[in-house]
Amino acid sequence: MIWQIVKKQGLVLLRNRQQLLLLVGLPIILISILGTALSNWVNGDNPDIQAKVAFIEHDHETEQVERFLTMLEKELPPEAVAAIEKEMGNLMFVSALKNEVFGSEELQEIIQLEEADPSQLAEIKNDNSYSAVIEVPENFTYELLEKMILDKEVDPIIHTSYNDTHQIGTSIVDSIVKQFQEQATLGMFLEENDVDQAVVQIDEEKIVSEVTSISQKNPISSKDYYSVGMAVMNVLFIASTIGSMAFLEKTTHVFDRVILANVSRWVYFIGIFLSGTIFGFMQLMIIYAFSWIAFGVVWPDMFAFFVVTLGFASAVGGITVLLTAISYRFNSEIITNFFSSIIVTIMAFLGGSFFPIGDFSPSIRMLGELTPNGAGMAAYLSILRGDGLTDNLQHLLLLIIFAIATIVIAACSFPKRGAIK
Repeated sequence: MIWQIVKKQGLVLLRNRQQLLLLVGLPIILISILGTALSNWVNGDNPDIQAKVAFIEHDHETEQVERFLTMLEKELPPEAVAAIEKEMGNLMFVSALKNEVFGSEELQEIIQLEEADPSQLAEIKNDNSYSAVIEVPENFTYELLEKMILDKEVDPIIHTSYNDTHQIGTSIVDSIVKQFQEQATLGMFLEENDVDQAVVQIDEEKIVSEVTSISQKNPISSKDYYSVGMAVMNVLFIASTIGSMAFLEKTTHVFDRVILANVSRWVYFIGIFLSGTIFGFMQLMIIYAFSWIAFGVVWPDMFAFFVVTLGFASAVGGITVLLTAISYRFNSEIITNFFSSIIVTIMAFLGGSFFPIGDFSPSIRMLGELTPNGAGMAAYLSILRGDGLTDNLQHLLLLIIFAIATIVIAACSFPKRGAIK
């Protein structure tokens, strides 16, 4: 008789194609959308950043250096000029900024540097594709050398214009320019005070470090994460769906006819529990099968996967029979509707179905893993990382305890034969 009740619930569910589509189709759609849209965030990938920078020089640096050395030959002895000329390569800051900083291999991946003629300045500033424009004014290097070597009261400045619509690109360029300026200022200070630059450099050979190897587990992709997250959230709607179907049977006197057929109310009770467990298990398997076919979500330990799925489905069955018992007790479907509209969302949020909220707070992680969907999700993700069943016994035990607790509470709440109205 129990099987007949389960079969009846299954046939009613199959006839409700709209509800069936929501139970199976909605999580699949959500996995596809969230897994793709949030892939960079979940996978820890760097966002694709491309900053286009225009570099404009109003005067050639090499010509300014030659002009400066020619001027020094008239004022200083040949030995002093030769010593200064020997160090001139370290004082060409414009070339260093252009070639060694923005032209480095690390920055070439994110910054596209284009040298432009001063006559193109107005056109470039009106071009929205540029994130920044670096403008080196006339006599910049010449005045900088005068300040550093001859200690003249000049203040050469490189002008940088930013495009406010490219916030990420402009912030990167601004950070690079400021860091270069700080390094150049430090170099000038050391040069003026005749301090060896080796004093401020770190000798990496004197740093003692120890490298410890740790075991590397399988990484979790966005498709993996949201396949689990949406599955453990949407399977909770099985409980409210079957609970609503059971209450409808009460209002249409189907339950009364079952009782009149001399069938124990506990048989009906067990039938509702098994319906929630079996259909919850089937829903999970359909979602994970789709994830395997469409997104390549593979479970390293299939035995652990099936055991956790069965344990989680049992917890869903416990919620199903609890919602049915409460709705029968109070002769109202309010609790079932409240569960599907509010409680499921709260449980999904705490359990981490939308995003790994537990990473921000250990207390929230612990609270989330006390929910059946949170414990199930933690166990699933652990299996995907390569852990076995023994590593997830605490999560499996929590699911079993939750299922037993809800069944006991439902049994105590389920009205007696003569009390059902």
